[in-house]
Amino acid sequence: MRQIFSVRFFAAVGAVVALFFVLTTIFATRQVIEGDDGDGDAAETVELHRIDLVEQVFSSRNENFRVRNGVARAPTTLVIDGTRQLRIVRDTPGVDLCPRLGEIGACAIVADLLGEGVVWFALVPMGPGRTVELPAIDTLEDGLATLVNGWQLPYAPVLDRRCGVGDDAETFDSYRAFREVMGDRFVSVYDLDEHRLTAVICRRRVPYAPRITTTTTTTTSGASTTTTTP
Repeated sequence: MRQIFSVRFFAAVGAVVALFFVLTTIFATRQVIEGDDGDGDAAETVELHRIDLVEQVFSSRNENFRVRNGVARAPTTLVIDGTRQLRIVRDTPGVDLCPRLGEIGACAIVADLLGEGVVWFALVPMGPGRTVELPAIDTLEDGLATLVNGWQLPYAPVLDRRCGVGDDAETFDSYRAFREVMGDRFVSVYDLDEHRLTAVICRRRVPYAPRITTTTTTTTSGASTTTTTP
């Protein structure tokens, strides 16, 4: 009697099962949040990116470097300092949120790395001194902060809350209390020398932060209104 199930058959089945496992793992580790902005249009999509590198950019080797439709349209080498450079190849996924890349030290690179290779990046404006101002923090867990735009970075054990001075200073008993009052209306400060988030600034937002959508129900008519804050 002929053998129905050969070694090749089982190898093929094993390969299919392994591929299914890999794909399931990839999609399970990437969280995508989608919603409605109240006008029937899809709200912004947020993908998680584990950030391995945040550094000031002093120049780009390619003056024609551009990012369009979510990918780099040309390769470039970004000069980080006198001894370090970062290579971005064509078609690398990313966003350009800093129109001043041509100015020395005006932008910072935020990157998700695989070894020394860039798998995703964002160019953002530099903040005061050696800091980068980023969107608000959504959650804090196990030493890792997840921002409202999905970027994940390390944070200091104690975040400096800069919420006014003197008699106008706002105080909070905890970060949870701070978040309940501020919502997403604050800036997270990343310190390039400490390589982590070290502070939050109240009642400010970076220009590229996700929109804030709040719904308030009017008790007299039972209707609800939706307000989107840029």
